[in-house]
Amino acid sequence: VVLYTALSLLIYSSLKENILKATDFYDIMPEYFQVAFNFNINQWDNVLGFYVTYFVYFVPIITGCYSIILGTRLLSKEEQNKTAEFLLSRPISRNQIISSKLFTFFVHILVINLLAFFTGLLGSGIVSDWDLNIKSLIILHTYGCMICLFFGLLGFFITVIMKRAKAITGIGIGIVLGTYFFDVMIRVFGEVQFLLYLTPFKYINLNAHSPDYGFDAWRLICFFCISGLLILLSYVFYRRKDILV
Repeated sequence: VVLYTALSLLIYSSLKENILKATDFYDIMPEYFQVAFNFNINQWDNVLGFYVTYFVYFVPIITGCYSIILGTRLLSKEEQNKTAEFLLSRPISRNQIISSKLFTFFVHILVINLLAFFTGLLGSGIVSDWDLNIKSLIILHTYGCMICLFFGLLGFFITVIMKRAKAITGIGIGIVLGTYFFDVMIRVFGEVQFLLYLTPFKYINLNAHSPDYGFDAWRLICFFCISGLLILLSYVFYRRKDILV
């Protein structure tokens, strides 16, 4: 994440003196292609606009993959390492086990997203002489953190409902990349835009260059409701799960 962010901002630093030439290159792309891949060249006159163009790749996708892999491994490793029987023999409830695993998960996600944010903040500030909207950057990364939490909780829930834990790293990455490319295809074929609501990427507001940029209530409500439901179902199903050792 740090490397990708630094590389993206380094590209902007080298392009900002010749930004018109760069935008001419992207102008030859079909409009639907620009929309699908978030190439909004009209906002490249400032570092935040350029940052948003590449944001979807390094936070929602890269850290999203990390989040869902982390979520699937927190519980499954107990069965894979044959430590589940010992863990369940201790004087702690299954709810306490779930709570401790979720706490570990939240700490990991918070740390990696703070790392991504401060890397972006420092890099953007350096290449723009600190001429950037820090509030918009905070909001943008908060959306990124939300989607990481969603993917991680989804992976956690998948592990809970599996009869026997096993390595599902490929499935987790497939879910993240699959939903992203599904989102892209819908944006390319604009006739079925309503299907975008089935993808988690719809719930990220990338219009950070807008003067009215902020948190959208409906996005937050959807995130908290779905995330809360995944947490609740994880507790319910884990209490009833037969742990195979």
